[in-house]
Order: sequence, then C-alpha cells, then structure tokens
Amino acid sequence: MDWEAWARRVERALDVAGRGDWQKLFAPGAVFSDPNTPSTDDVRAIARDTRAIFPDWTQEIISIRGGDDWAVFEWIGRATYAGEPGKGARIEMHGATIVELDADGLITSWRDYLDRKEPEQQIRAALTEP
Repeated sequence: MDWEAWARRVERALDVAGRGDWQKLFAPGAVFSDPNTPSTDDVRAIARDTRAIFPDWTQEIISIRGGDDWAVFEWIGRATYAGEPGKGARIEMHGATIVELDADGLITSWRDYLDRKEPEQQIRAALTEP
C-alpha cells in the first residue's frame, strides 16, 4: 500500500467545505469511534454531524505508517466551530488515528484518539473574548 498517496486521498475526502466525500472511503458495515462517539457503523451521521459542528473542517495528515491492511497516522484538524450564529471560533486540534482496511482498500475500522480539551479550551477562549 502506498500510504502517502492514501493519506492525500483521505485529506481530500475530509475537506468538508470542499465537499469531500469521506464516507465513500468506508466498506459496508465499517465502524468508527472517537472520544466523543462510541463505536458506530453510521459513518454518514458522523460526516453530517462534523459538517454541522465544523462546516469548514480540514485535516492534514502529518505522518503515516502502516502494514498491508492497517495504518496509524498523526493529524492536525483545523476548522471553525459553528456555535451560535455570529459566535464561531477557529480551532486547531491534534490527534492520531488507527485504520484497518479490507482487500479492496476500503476502511473497515477507524479509531480516532485526541484530547477533547484542546478544542474546548480554544472555543471557550474565543467565545469569552470581548
């Protein structure tokens, strides 16, 4: 697997404002989880909810390593927290993801790891500024 090429494909798919189609990377029945989301196979809902909260979400994969059917990558996510109208906040968060793929190169499992306090603190600071 050419993981660098795969990473660039994932970055394009995760470009919410550019109408990336992230869920097309997943095999039927694939599961997703992160610190906010218990394991689910409803990746369409994850994409919809992300777009609602972070309408301009992008994700830069800064490092990736993997084997034949798995990879681990570090990333930086950047977005504007939608919040209340007129009260958005720019955030940047860092995390790592473990993915497993099937024989067709589609994701069967995506597990995000991140510190939820990082964006929460940025949002809180932006919303309390005069």
